[in-house]
Amino acid sequence: MASAARIWELIARKLAGEASSEELKELEQLLRAHPELHFPIQALDELWQGELPETDPEQIENSYKKHIRRMQERGMPEAGLPAAAVPEEEDYLLKGSRKSVARRYITWAVAAGVLLVSVTWFFFERPQGDRKAVFSEVATQYGSKTYVQLPDGTSVWLNAGSKLTYNKEFDLEKREVTLTGEGFFDVVRDAERPFIIHTAKMDVKVLGTRFNLKAYLDDRTSEAALIQGSIEVSLKDRPEERIRLKPNEKIVVVHDHSPSSTNLHNNTQPTGGDLEPLVSIRNLTLQDSAILETSWMNDVLVFQDESFRELASKLERWYNVRVRFTDSSIAELRFTGVFRGEPIEQVMRALNITASFQYRFEESTIIISR
Repeated sequence: MASAARIWELIARKLAGEASSEELKELEQLLRAHPELHFPIQALDELWQGELPETDPEQIENSYKKHIRRMQERGMPEAGLPAAAVPEEEDYLLKGSRKSVARRYITWAVAAGVLLVSVTWFFFERPQGDRKAVFSEVATQYGSKTYVQLPDGTSVWLNAGSKLTYNKEFDLEKREVTLTGEGFFDVVRDAERPFIIHTAKMDVKVLGTRFNLKAYLDDRTSEAALIQGSIEVSLKDRPEERIRLKPNEKIVVVHDHSPSSTNLHNNTQPTGGDLEPLVSIRNLTLQDSAILETSWMNDVLVFQDESFRELASKLERWYNVRVRFTDSSIAELRFTGVFRGEPIEQVMRALNITASFQYRFEESTIIISR
């Protein structure tokens, strides 16, 4: 298709370092329409930054065509890279020249195609019984956010350090995705096919609604905050239970059982021998008519009575830095605050005013001590 061919032309120019600002904006818009390419292109860019060996262009093109044939034989999508999109060599040669600039772009695009096909197989092909299921995956790095529209029209905004995975057959028979990190979902209603989000600690089932779901693996808690509609939550440790939320409510599931984890109000504490997650149902937090649970979508960093350790995880994702404590007692200091676009240096200065600790920057690492 034409848009796929244009994407590859723009990717080739970007990799060559010759894309204009207008072309980069165009590429960004095209990728919004093809969210399934975000993650493999990100991996491709990282590979491309490394040292690649010199390769014969004819060998590259033959390898690319071989990959396409193998994908077709397996019935796999070609990720928007039909072989017909690669023109014949003579169409790109100028009289009196051995190799034109346009030909260079095609060579880069073909080489990129070979790499991307390999990356796509690596990340998207998983065994499922006697056949292989193909998955699409969209991921955000620390310090960035992204938006993706799923095949059924559902909109998802992903916070930093998040990953959304869904089957190639999404929207055909069932609508299921897997989330690691944080995302805001605006789900298209379909009574015949509920929308299900799987996370490490809980599953969320909806018909059509708007809600925020936070499920970072290294966080102390997971949360589902309902803005509109209704959702049904089931815990992985208690699959027989179903918890329904009403608008302006959220469920908080505590992963660990340290003393600091037991100060949740309205919680349910298991009495059996095996510990299960503490669960609480709360109202959403409003401040100046804004919902704090979704403030990240407006680039507002909010933390309420959180330990320095918990806040450090947020800072790492928000600013793409690493935070290291030299004294574990400092990590138990507690903070409450709101930051709206301030740089990390200003955030650290403000925290240092409210608590006694020392800190220093070593490149992208913040070292905090007594």
